Amino acid sequence: MNRAQRRAPLVVIATVLLVGLSACVPAPEPAPTVTVTQSAPAVTITPTPTPTPTPTPTAAAEPEPAPAPEPPAPPVSPNAMGGQTDGGNTATTPWVSDSGPQQFAMGPAVALNDYEYSYTVASQDQVLAIASRFNLQVDDVVRVNFRCSDYLEVQPGDVLDIRWPVDSEQIGGGC
Repeated sequence: MNRAQRRAPLVVIATVLLVGLSACVPAPEPAPTVTVTQSAPAVTITPTPTPTPTPTPTAAAEPEPAPAPEPPAPPVSPNAMGGQTDGGNTATTPWVSDSGPQQFAMGPAVALNDYEYSYTVASQDQVLAIASRFNLQVDDVVRVNFRCSDYLEVQPGDVLDIRWPVDSEQIGGGC
């Protein structure tokens, strides 16, 4: 085989390859045309600042009115605070009531009427506890029972009158 015959198959293969590859590659786009012209010297442009708006003054908030004062508390019944010492039984004086035996007030009590008891002092009883048992103050019990003696010397077996004192019953008066 001569040289030309050997080249022919190679040329055919190379041509087939070129044709095949050229079908895959897109055709080149034309290059853009650039035109250069001489321009005038550059002018510097300074931007104008936009003025910031001044906030409009708002009306000052009016202070809230002070709350109305609390209404006064309703009157308290005399023995709700532990008794009264200013004048004995009145139309509004509550009845004296026995809350039952308690420490240092263990003696028996006998109701004489709606507002008075007879109390017999037991061992270790104290006037403070006795007054508390009947919702009275110590001064109430002392004014009625100990006008001329010391209430700290109360003895077992003493009989006390448990009621609201009247105006004439003053501590130390009438001895």
